[in-house]
Amino acid sequence: MTEIDIVGLGIGIAGLVVGVIGTGIALYQWGVMNEAKKRRHELQYLLAGISNTALLRRQSWLNQLSLYPAPQGEADLNLKRMLVRARDDLSEIHSLVAALEGAVDSEKSATTEILKKTIEQGELNNRIQKLASQNQTDRP
Repeated sequence: MTEIDIVGLGIGIAGLVVGVIGTGIALYQWGVMNEAKKRRHELQYLLAGISNTALLRRQSWLNQLSLYPAPQGEADLNLKRMLVRARDDLSEIHSLVAALEGAVDSEKSATTEILKKTIEQGELNNRIQKLASQNQTDRP
C-alpha cells in the first residue's frame, strides 16, 4: 500500500463516519419534528375540547334562562343579569379558545373533527337503538 492509498483509505473512512453521523442527526431531527407535530395536535385537541365544553355550558345556560319567568322585582332582575353575564362569559371563553386552537394549526381544525366524530357516534347510537327496538319486537 502506498502513501496515497492510505490517505485515500483514511479519507474514505472519515467520509463514512461523517455519513453515518449525518444520517443519525437526520433521523434524530425527523423524530423530534414528528414528536413536535404530535404534541401540537394534542394541544389542539385539548383546546378544542375546552372550546366545545364552553359551548355546551353556554347552551345549558340558555336552556336554564328560558325556564325563568319574567323578572318581577329588582332581585329577579339582578339574578337574570347575572345569568346572562355567565352566558356571555362562556361565549367569550369559547371564542378565545377556538382562536387559540386555530393558532396551533390554521389548516386543520380539531373542533371540526371532534364534531364530525360526535355526529358519527350519534348515528351509530341511533342504529344501535333501532336494532335494539327491532330485536324486542321480534321476540315471541
